[in-house]
Amino acid sequence: MYELNKDNCKCNYKNIYLDTRNATANTTRTEFAFDSMPMIKLNGVKNVLKVKSVSLTGAGSFTGHTFIVKMRNIKYNTEMYFNSDRGFAPTIIQFKDDSVNAFNTGSVLEVEPQDINQIVLEVIGYDSTATTHGLVKNTNQNIDMWLSICVEEYME
Repeated sequence: MYELNKDNCKCNYKNIYLDTRNATANTTRTEFAFDSMPMIKLNGVKNVLKVKSVSLTGAGSFTGHTFIVKMRNIKYNTEMYFNSDRGFAPTIIQFKDDSVNAFNTGSVLEVEPQDINQIVLEVIGYDSTATTHGLVKNTNQNIDMWLSICVEEYME
């Protein structure tokens, strides 16, 4: 974490790195609970969560797959987030993996001041036939995902 003073505005940056290999996954690999994280305190007047990067690894190719990642167990500003799926968990990133790029920029979420000791990611993938799946390919090849998140904590 570092602090930036620009025009008398104090902003702290908190970086969170999530690796699905360090989470407890359900059997379909659509839910990943990160239970052994240190406490993350968000105390800003305004806190903005941004996905900085995402990458996938595993056997074979993931081209043609679209993934939607939602975050649960986090309080967010419901007046600043809207989603057509009407689900309670906010989407933090949607991306399609191809041979060049696996990230769509612009994912931001305003979150409330809170103490976070568990993060749960919900990951739904779609292949070219619109069949849904988790972080798994061909029903037997696990896909691992790394997610880099930055929370901008505005103190004034």
